[in-house]
Amino acid sequence: MKKSLLLLASIIGLSSLNAQTFEQTTKFRDNWSVGISGGIVSPLTHSAFFKNARATMGVNLNKQFSPIYGLTAENMWSINAFDSQAAFDATNLSLLHRINLNNVFCKYDGKPDLFEVEAVAGFGWLHVNDAYSHSWEGEPIPTDANWITSKAGLNLNFNLGEKKAWTVAVKPAVSWCVTQFDRHNIQFDANQACWEITAGVVYHFKNSNGTHYLVNGCSHASEIAALNATIGTMEAEAASKDRALQSAQNTISDLEKALKECKNKKPVVQKPVEDLDIVISFRQSSSKIDALQMVNIDRLAKFMKKNKDAKVVVKGYASPEGDKTFNEKLSQKRADAIKNKLVKDYKIAEDRIIATGEGVGSVFETPKYNRASICVAK
Repeated sequence: MKKSLLLLASIIGLSSLNAQTFEQTTKFRDNWSVGISGGIVSPLTHSAFFKNARATMGVNLNKQFSPIYGLTAENMWSINAFDSQAAFDATNLSLLHRINLNNVFCKYDGKPDLFEVEAVAGFGWLHVNDAYSHSWEGEPIPTDANWITSKAGLNLNFNLGEKKAWTVAVKPAVSWCVTQFDRHNIQFDANQACWEITAGVVYHFKNSNGTHYLVNGCSHASEIAALNATIGTMEAEAASKDRALQSAQNTISDLEKALKECKNKKPVVQKPVEDLDIVISFRQSSSKIDALQMVNIDRLAKFMKKNKDAKVVVKGYASPEGDKTFNEKLSQKRADAIKNKLVKDYKIAEDRIIATGEGVGSVFETPKYNRASICVAK
């Protein structure tokens, strides 16, 4: 019997530990419920079940501390369970630990299952009033008697939808009188036990998040997961743009190197010393002037201001990707972008600038290097 008591204490201790380790971030008023139940009690041994069955009924107040662990305060009244002149001759007040077996073996996803099984165990106080019998094994019995009881069983819960406030519960259990009369030692004796089969309904009060089912500290898990996915996508896009920018900078370096090599070649026609030619590169399918190219624009503007009679011819080009019509328009936009920059930012007279789009260029052997505008000033 001591082993049985130790096992019961271990179950209660483990369930309490689970409640303590659960990260409770809900409000105190969350996860409360109240219920009523009724059924029958019948001796566990040496008696016919239905012939000796008596009616019982009760109320319970429940608090859920985690998806796994909860507590129930229950008061049951038995109707003529003993030889008594009182209609309700036995009152059993118990504190019961509840373990949700569904959530022990399966992760709680924030919504109640349609059917759940709870293991229930705990101790209580039994009061029997106005008993007819006045002796037991030769010992006198007081008219009113108080005993320590223990109860173990299952709650078979049928939840009426995740948005509903009601649960229908069937509760088979065994209840023991673990101390009898003047005996002070605890004994789990089958001869002092009874079956208790009840059924009832439980009403779940509304929680702070507006629902009637368990709040476990995070009622917006799906929204948070979606936001995390969006953040991941944005981070991937940012990394991709960083790689594209690095590639563009490498292209600019290659263009400057190619231009330098081009300048170092012996020209076929001798150009005047005062002539100036500049290459301004663009990103693929873009006519926007990058900040890194502004040094070349500034250099061209300085030349134009220093040589008041000089004029500049800006020819825009495109690489062979895309269709012909698009590339022709893009090359013109690139030439116009440089012209507009000289006119608006550097106040160069518009009649000193000729801007033309040449379509797909072949100035450079590497196709992507032709995403450029070549400016010749003289």
